[in-house]
Amino acid sequence: MGRSVARVDQVRTFAREALRSDGLSAEHHPVGFGNENWRLRDTDGSCYVLKIGDSGNGAKWRSSHVALELAQAAGLQVPRLVHLGELDGLLVRIFTWIDGETATKIQPGTDKSERLLGTTGAAVRTLHTVARDSFSSRLDGSAPTFSTWRAYVDHRLTQIRSRCEETGAVEPALLNRACALAADLAADVDGSAEAVLCHRDLHPDNLIVDSEGALIGIIDWDAAEAWDRAGDWFKLEFDLLSAHPDGSEILRNAYFGSDPLPEKWAERRRLVHLIESLNILPNAVTQEWTDEFSDRARAHLFDALDE
Repeated sequence: MGRSVARVDQVRTFAREALRSDGLSAEHHPVGFGNENWRLRDTDGSCYVLKIGDSGNGAKWRSSHVALELAQAAGLQVPRLVHLGELDGLLVRIFTWIDGETATKIQPGTDKSERLLGTTGAAVRTLHTVARDSFSSRLDGSAPTFSTWRAYVDHRLTQIRSRCEETGAVEPALLNRACALAADLAADVDGSAEAVLCHRDLHPDNLIVDSEGALIGIIDWDAAEAWDRAGDWFKLEFDLLSAHPDGSEILRNAYFGSDPLPEKWAERRRLVHLIESLNILPNAVTQEWTDEFSDRARAHLFDALDE
């Protein structure tokens, strides 16, 4: 929702009633793909973000709230949900605001860049200590769960294939090749995969940093799922490292520390890159994302196929 679908007076009235404060102000905050966002300010200096989304997002949002609670319990700084309600048939959430800047403003090759990559790697390492009993696209129990990564990947590939065919986003030969390789990799790494909490959308817009570039918060957990721990490495490489191409060693050292690479890590990472880059293409069609974004995803898909 890039444009505003709600009026400022509607949002202000809703927020004042929800938070029981007559002094709240509201300002449209035009960021993000899936929600309309408003920044709220109270007279005591408190800030919040109000998110408006389609009513069909209820299960997805409930799952993201579980993810927030799990991440917070693990020691990560994340927004806190303070209100859930409806406005004109749309779902509305209000979260605490993490005061800082998005990592998009950090220039590569600087001290701030090194600090961003180091603190992000450490934070994702902490995130992946949140183990799950099974793999699933929902953390609240509203979606099927799978005891093996292979079974989950098969389930996900069926969904992705269907959407690719419906939208015409991927030509049949390429779709067949990508799905076949992903299925083979899933079978190969099945015994090595680890079910953990994955954010799955760790691009710079969702990384909040302080004035020195250190990560102080991770926002927008709507895509969080129980995946293999390689799951977060798609966006880390596709978005974060593409903006900071000289920082891969810093990020990986902060994530892995002195530990050896996990078993079959290269294959697990390649599998995730195949799934996620393929998944972007039908989403780009239905969400009317830019050609530049879908072209990057297609190029990334070919890179994963040719590794």
